[in-house]
Amino acid sequence: MGALDDWMDEVEAAAEVRKTVRTLRAWRKRRVGPPYTQFGRTVRYHRPTFVEFFKANQIAPLRTRRP
Repeated sequence: MGALDDWMDEVEAAAEVRKTVRTLRAWRKRRVGPPYTQFGRTVRYHRPTFVEFFKANQIAPLRTRRP
């Protein structure tokens, strides 16, 4: 098992959430979106933290529709 097995690059992360790399870069520029780490110029996303970010940001409807 390698040291970076839990880390995704931009392409992998974008594919994971069905977004483009450009979208991830825009999120970083605006300081929104999942946490990331930079290794020099390389951006990586920690897979467990990435998944947890999206789970934590789920929006539940206040009420359900009646039949």
